[in-house]
Amino acid sequence: MRIAVILGGFPKLSETFILRQLTGLADLGHAIDIYARRNPREAAVQPDVGRYGFLARTHYYEIPAGRLARLARALRVLVMALPRHPGAVLRCLNLPRFGSVYAVLNNLLFAAPFLDRRYDVIYCFWGGNGMDFIVLKDLFPGTRFVNRFGGDDYDLGDELGADALALLRERADAFIVQTDCYGRATLKRYGFDEGKIFTYPHVIAVRDIPFRERRLDGERLRIVTVARLVDKKGLEHGIRAVVDLQGRNPHLRVEYRIIGDGPLRGRLAELVRELKAGDGIELTGSATTPEVMRRLHEADLFLLPSLMEQAGYVLLEAQSTGLPIVATRVGGVPDMVREGRSAVLVKPADAAALADALQWMVDHAADWPAMGREGRAHVESRHDVEVLKPRLAEILRGEG
Repeated sequence: MRIAVILGGFPKLSETFILRQLTGLADLGHAIDIYARRNPREAAVQPDVGRYGFLARTHYYEIPAGRLARLARALRVLVMALPRHPGAVLRCLNLPRFGSVYAVLNNLLFAAPFLDRRYDVIYCFWGGNGMDFIVLKDLFPGTRFVNRFGGDDYDLGDELGADALALLRERADAFIVQTDCYGRATLKRYGFDEGKIFTYPHVIAVRDIPFRERRLDGERLRIVTVARLVDKKGLEHGIRAVVDLQGRNPHLRVEYRIIGDGPLRGRLAELVRELKAGDGIELTGSATTPEVMRRLHEADLFLLPSLMEQAGYVLLEAQSTGLPIVATRVGGVPDMVREGRSAVLVKPADAAALADALQWMVDHAADWPAMGREGRAHVESRHDVEVLKPRLAEILRGEG
């Protein structure tokens, strides 16, 4: 298949799960071109981006934010494309269908790099991108359009109203979600045809990840979180829980590492200072996948205190290494772990409940090896990329 993949930004260090899908499709021999709204220009890049040559196959839109600049670019596209692709351009300009001049101008900009290319499948990540790029289905009705939901886009129907999703809901050929308990349930609530919804879980190269049983050494407890430093990750509650845990266990040296970056870094660093926890809690900043995996292998427990988590790819990475999990019972997390077997789940926004769960882990350290084996078995049975990558290709082809 020739596949056009539409993304918000590429490459993004935090979106390992997207890279796993792209490499899986490439391994199967499919030709992939990437269309990204912007280049994040992050300092670090995942090694597989270069290994698979994805940057050479990426088109960046970098659409101007200002309306006048956007209008000027759209007019240039119109002048250049109309003589060669009159039918496609006129379909982009269908004002009654798309509802606003702003929308039809965007249509021209989004469609322009596709006019001289043909694909078997357009694979669009995120519901917001799907709403914008569904115009491509009008231009290329024979091309299959598959939209993957998987983040804050699950809130679009509540924020904008379900009618805002109507064109995408009606025109797209298929929708991919990662979990039944949250993803599928949300799209059904917005009126999506269940026959078009396919559950394709996060995938991970679990066979490449070494496994280690965890045991408490009696003097030091190493806890790790991997998350963007944003409100919905609930990191303030995680920090307070770890400080509480240290207070309950003065005989232990509790070390807590938070791997990731984001707008809350300064605020969280200030909280650590206020709690006088700087000796035990470290905000390490962002890291590549190999660096993250090294940190996970060094740790004893994994903590994810999220207020909302649509799926939580990092839970797969942590369980693959053998880490017992403490997390919150939100979103798709219950599908990502084996509650009571590989993980202890508690209600969100409750530092005391997180501290109790961590204390349970300390008191039941003898259970860690069995929890680690359960987590590894869960990932191997439900998320192994080598097993599941043909399934993604089937969904994209319409054979699901």
